[in-house]
Amino acid sequence: MDFNRAHLDAHGYGIYEPMDPALLPPLHVIFAANPSDSGQVHSSVRQRWRDGDVAVRQAMADVAALVEEGRDALVAQDWGKLARLMDRNFDLRRQMFGDEVLGEVNLAMVQTARAVGAAAKFTGSGGAVVAFCPEGEQQRARLVEAWRETGFCVVDAQVAAAEELE
Repeated sequence: MDFNRAHLDAHGYGIYEPMDPALLPPLHVIFAANPSDSGQVHSSVRQRWRDGDVAVRQAMADVAALVEEGRDALVAQDWGKLARLMDRNFDLRRQMFGDEVLGEVNLAMVQTARAVGAAAKFTGSGGAVVAFCPEGEQQRARLVEAWRETGFCVVDAQVAAAEELE
């Protein structure tokens, strides 16, 4: 994703590069069965961006750099790097939005994944987390058990190419 300012101003979204879903390692989606605290993830960050907030602009530039590195990690099948990038993505979002906005449930889903060494980040704006177990199936089993103990639901992600969805 490219956060090109002119494109954002003209269209309201960044520039996206389609990729082959077959490049992805096994991913898992975690969500709360009863999301009583989903946070207020959109908060004021969009307005802060529009107002030229330096911290938000830098964090978004850092996120954009992660995307390019993530693409390279997927192509190279560098799973350790991909895991670090996923965690960094969440950390940047947390820095921009703050814990109060993200909400306790969202934070707990990520912290549960990290407790077993899995990488985790939001699937979008909160309410669900995508996790990756770079150590493989045994780590995935520990992850599923940890989430079940905390009352979260977990499903294996199924990713389709955009043209398959049309």
